[in-house]
Amino acid sequence: MDFFNSLIDETLSATAGLEKTSFAYDEGDAWKDVGYNQVVLQRDSAYELDGIGFNLITSASVKDEIIVVGDELKNIGSNRKFARISIVQIDDIAEDQKAYDLIRKIEYVKYHYFPDGYMIRTSSRSHKEVVRVSKAAINSGIEFRNVGNLLISRYKQIKQVRGVKVIFISDPTADFKRLETLAQRNNQITETLNHVMNSVNFDCSTCNLKPVCDEVEGMRELHFKSAANGMG
Repeated sequence: MDFFNSLIDETLSATAGLEKTSFAYDEGDAWKDVGYNQVVLQRDSAYELDGIGFNLITSASVKDEIIVVGDELKNIGSNRKFARISIVQIDDIAEDQKAYDLIRKIEYVKYHYFPDGYMIRTSSRSHKEVVRVSKAAINSGIEFRNVGNLLISRYKQIKQVRGVKVIFISDPTADFKRLETLAQRNNQITETLNHVMNSVNFDCSTCNLKPVCDEVEGMRELHFKSAANGMG
């Protein structure tokens, strides 16, 4: 499924011209995973990153790497806006239901990694992603690179995942309004996929997701194919 490819291009374009640092994936340099949703109290917090987080799935080639756009964690002195985008390459799966199930499985990864001193609050109904970083983690040398290595290692536990690029954006000059719009469009495409794969309704004129089907190449064809299979 390559429904997200145009969003990938736009996301990369949104960070063009900003200062960034790239790190190759190194599982051995991953930050410690405590295995549960650790609570970082406000009194123990160095700061909070209020932002967005979303995945973009493709079968096109993706290099394993972490990209930091803006300041590293140790250089962030106070609360600020933030974004985390994961571009995930999967096997080119011919069967639509299996590809859809894989996309959902990849989405679950963000609820199942727990960096020590890096409390993540996210929601299945929203692209919001708020991170509270502890003073202890900062003192221990946590960096986006380490968190990214941990996150990639979790994605790679899924055998159909071939490559992952994780982008952390902390630059205050980044166009977060544009990134917010891209995250919303990503949610709309995912919601439309949910509808397409779980509905046999042919009446596009009554569907509030029709604009997404019209815009995203291949979505309408998938809808009618899925509906036909459901009626067969």
